[in-house]
Amino acid sequence: MNATKTTISLCMIVKDEADHLAGCLNSVKEVADEIIIVDTGSHDNTISIAKSFGAKLYYHEWEDNFAIPRNISIEHASGKWILMLDADEQLEQESQAEVRKLTGNHDVLGYRVLIQLHPEWTEMRSVRLFRNIPEMRFAGVYHEELQVTEDKRQSFVDTGVKITHKPFSPEDFDRKYERNVTMLKKHIGQYPKSIYQMLDLIRIYLETNALSEAETILRRVYQLISKEKLIEKEYKFYLINYYMYKLKFLYKNNADSKTMLSICEDALLVSPLCPLFLFEAAQLLYKLQSYEQAIDYFQKCLAFRNDNNFDRSVMFPKEMIGTKALSGLGYCYFRMHQYDQANQFFKESYALKQDDNIKAMISASRLLAQRPQA
Repeated sequence: MNATKTTISLCMIVKDEADHLAGCLNSVKEVADEIIIVDTGSHDNTISIAKSFGAKLYYHEWEDNFAIPRNISIEHASGKWILMLDADEQLEQESQAEVRKLTGNHDVLGYRVLIQLHPEWTEMRSVRLFRNIPEMRFAGVYHEELQVTEDKRQSFVDTGVKITHKPFSPEDFDRKYERNVTMLKKHIGQYPKSIYQMLDLIRIYLETNALSEAETILRRVYQLISKEKLIEKEYKFYLINYYMYKLKFLYKNNADSKTMLSICEDALLVSPLCPLFLFEAAQLLYKLQSYEQAIDYFQKCLAFRNDNNFDRSVMFPKEMIGTKALSGLGYCYFRMHQYDQANQFFKESYALKQDDNIKAMISASRLLAQRPQA
């Protein structure tokens, strides 16, 4: 840490994070000029680990509200810039120099970085580096959001800085289920137009098959999106996420393929560069035996394999723009009796990820391609 000039303050809130905190702090020790940690009631070795890194420690009793300790950490920061991390996150080594460089830009108020929640999924964007000015503070009980006036939003810039998050496990979900649902309901009660939190509650309800509850909130979200005066970026983000959860809801209710395809098509009108809906549309078209159209959508998915210029409004498995899109093409050509093309795509898919089903399709398409023509 730089003791002569404080430029970047790492601000964190923690509770019982002894398993993760050292890894987090090690990842930023060459970047953060000071470490501010607000502890909300740890009973493990979190405090001693924080002290070993020279952190400035403050204590605040947990109030079922993430914004309160988040803002307390910022109030104690002396740096010109605030870097936000959770204890189960780490700044990638390749991004350290870039973080330092970014703080030298005088025309920017903050930066959106890439958050990798799971190594097999695409990243999401989130503001984690921003200027330490009094008017920028967090609000909200759960999924607290940095409050930025509309005239300042253009001063936030996307970057390639990457933060990796410890992958969530089923045990994590079960352990935090009651707390998360309770806090989301509390937040929505206090902020009844909080679309982001409603979307996350829908996600939880769908994962636990509480379909009636999910349907009720889906209706509320769509009404808010339709009626509220949202800036274009927010409108697009919320609508794409609404379509994603609507599609999942329809899948769980065994809706017909044409109905689900219409959701994909509506989503692609809003965001033509959203691979999730391109892939889902391709899958549905395959089920409807519209193979040539399915091929077109699978090919569009593959176009993003080496191009990160896609809409990050929703996260999705990377396989959708890789091995699954390739195998999808294989199946389409197989159904069209074009076995040489099918074999080619099956082999490309298998090269990326070995799968016994695809291996069987390689053999089948090869044999059929060699079969004498009638």
